Amino acid sequence: MNSNLSIVLAFVAGAALSWWIEGLRWDTDVSKLNEAHTAALKKQSDQAVIDLTNQKKLIEATQTALAALDAKHTKELADEQAKNDRLRADVAAGTRRVRIAAANLATCQLVGNRTSGTGSLGDAAQVELSGAGGRAVLDLRASAIKDDQVIKYLQGYATEAQKRCKIN
Repeated sequence: MNSNLSIVLAFVAGAALSWWIEGLRWDTDVSKLNEAHTAALKKQSDQAVIDLTNQKKLIEATQTALAALDAKHTKELADEQAKNDRLRADVAAGTRRVRIAAANLATCQLVGNRTSGTGSLGDAAQVELSGAGGRAVLDLRASAIKDDQVIKYLQGYATEAQKRCKIN
């Protein structure tokens, strides 16, 4: 009976020793996996910081370029509006008159005196507008200039944003 008990105790001691050794191996494997996982997370975190920094620089550069584009188009629009205001003031003061050359819209040629030469535009028929009519034409011109500048600005803005942000 003593020998059976010794065998059972040896078996239990061997099993306990095996269990303990396997537990140590398991802990070592888990520890290595945790270290690898922590390293992978750190690498991803570092890459995210780099990506965010690069994106911030890109956004700042884009905002600077778009602000310069905005300033350029705002100045151009202000210059054109000032020019149109000077023309309007000259028409109102009577120092300038608004004349419109008559044109044959079907052929896109100026209508001139029938006796004039074919290459001459000096005798083209012109219609001189009243002061109110001239101001109305200049108002239309101002509106067309503003619309043109807004379109140029928006096209430039979209082009710059696409170029800077690499949008396809």
